[in-house]
Amino acid sequence: MAAPAEETADFTGDAALRLAKLKGRLFEVGLVAATLIGILSLLILFVQISIDAIGPFAASPQWYLIYLGTLLAPTAAYTLYIREQPAARDANGRAFAAAVGGLVLALTAFVVIDALSPYDVLIYALFAAVPPIAVWTAGRRVERSTYIGPAIPVSIVVGLVVAAVTYGVIRPMVGILATWIAYVIVISVPVSAILGVLVARRFSRRRGLLGGTVVLSGALFIAIGGIFTNTPPSFWIVLYSLTGVPVAYVVLDQLTVRREGRIGIAGPFVVLGGILAGASLEREFAIQGLEGYLTPTLLLNSWDGLTASNAGVYPQIVGSIIIVGFMGLMAFPVGTGAAIYLEEYAPSSGLGGWLTTILEVNISNLAGVPSVVYGLLGLALFRNALGFGPGLVVSAAATLGLLILPIVVVSAQEAIRSVPGSLRQASYGMGASRWQTLREVVIPEAIPGILTGTILALGRAIGETAPLVIIAVATTTYSAPTGLLDGATALPLQIFASASNAKPEFRTGVVAATAVVLLALMLTMNAIAIVMRNRYESEH
Repeated sequence: MAAPAEETADFTGDAALRLAKLKGRLFEVGLVAATLIGILSLLILFVQISIDAIGPFAASPQWYLIYLGTLLAPTAAYTLYIREQPAARDANGRAFAAAVGGLVLALTAFVVIDALSPYDVLIYALFAAVPPIAVWTAGRRVERSTYIGPAIPVSIVVGLVVAAVTYGVIRPMVGILATWIAYVIVISVPVSAILGVLVARRFSRRRGLLGGTVVLSGALFIAIGGIFTNTPPSFWIVLYSLTGVPVAYVVLDQLTVRREGRIGIAGPFVVLGGILAGASLEREFAIQGLEGYLTPTLLLNSWDGLTASNAGVYPQIVGSIIIVGFMGLMAFPVGTGAAIYLEEYAPSSGLGGWLTTILEVNISNLAGVPSVVYGLLGLALFRNALGFGPGLVVSAAATLGLLILPIVVVSAQEAIRSVPGSLRQASYGMGASRWQTLREVVIPEAIPGILTGTILALGRAIGETAPLVIIAVATTTYSAPTGLLDGATALPLQIFASASNAKPEFRTGVVAATAVVLLALMLTMNAIAIVMRNRYESEH
């Protein structure tokens, strides 16, 4: 009588196991289907936007054949050649990072500094850089340096306050300098110092000093050449310092030190050469090309609400970059500092622990508050309480900074919490203080997660419109902002305004082209986050 019962039990167990496997397979298929649907939907959206922005159907077949022969075919052949060579792929990645990243950084830096006035940037940069350097230098000469780390950010804040107080006295004296001198001090001097440190660590102090001197001499040579040819040298100094120097460093390093896979550094030159060759042939034979709205006019001109082909969003691009930049400067230090306190210093028991728990719960809840509520907060704080005018850069940046601050705090907390406690205990066991443990162990391990969370938060804020509308930021401006107390607008607001234009070419072509520019800014930010995260992960 026992055998049938055992068989029934085995059958029931096998059926339950098969049912569990079926549920797992169905769940897996559902996840794959949802992922494919999401990717396909985004792909269709991007294709539609690109068609409206670029106008690919207007180009002649000859145009496609030219770029197939000069750009696509050489790039594809080069990619296939280095695909099976890990060293060449690694060199190719570094070369593209130096070329593309340097170009983006150079253009962004020049646009922002030119909009804010290079003299103002010079004043605040000097007052923000000299005090922490002095504190750090003093800390290296004393045995007990426990308070040197916390004193560095305090010295930066003090320096900025002193610069703001003495601005009226210092600005006329700095204004007598040539503009290119300000760019050399703000851009070329730090780049030469960084290169000198890198070369000194790798080779010797003598070579590091020589490398820094060569970089700075190159910037001065460009300035002298511009003076003699009556060409403003400021842009070329920035391009040389932030693009030419990194590319030259990567190329020389690959040719002299990392000789294996040297062919990989040719990648950017293959792409750039293909683009230039195709453009030359297109112009030489007068071949019909693309007829879209994503043109240099859109990127370099001011807004024209009457003719779509003349519409430009240069002031909006500058406004978005400046707003996001100052928003990050406000939210990142405060958010990271709050996360460090909550995770490393805040009490975990008693009345203090109870208050800490309430604070963490409220921060998590604030991360889910609708953005329009932060707009109302900005309206009450900056317009009504502080009396700021409508649409100022400082109001927009601070409002969006409040919007992303809870996200930065939560992401930084998670990153710090993920650092194993064994690393802290090992540091304490070797006699390190709490600050030294934070600086040398916890923060280096957590910085990839902190940067990733911050960049994702910035990516969310750069596309916000509701908070900016609430604090009366203009939807259209015709000049770039010149400071924190100047009016500005952002790309999302211009897209919103263009979508209601009476002319259909604005509602389709211009809106799509502006959306592509906004997506490019967001992708650039995400790419920077990925590069920085991968670098820190590889080092630690």
